[in-house]
Amino acid sequence: MDFLLLLLAVFGIILIITLIILCVRLNFTLSRINLLLDDVNEKMEVVDQVFTLVSKVTSSINLVNDKIAGMITSVITSLITKIKKKKEEEEEF
Repeated sequence: MDFLLLLLAVFGIILIITLIILCVRLNFTLSRINLLLDDVNEKMEVVDQVFTLVSKVTSSINLVNDKIAGMITSVITSLITKIKKKKEEEEEF
């Protein structure tokens, strides 16, 4: 009976030591993962800034294109109006 209790105590001590070692390794692993995630977050912020810049440039180009298209449309409309007025004046005579 004493041998069984001694064997149980030894296995208990081995189990506790193993759990302590696993917890220490887990702590180191979690600190490495934390550093890795911080690095990834910093890089994602840089990429996000690049995408924001691209979005602003695209918006500016789109605004310029819209203004140019509006100017061309107004010029064509005014030309068509002038041509119609000339035809109407010619038809009146």
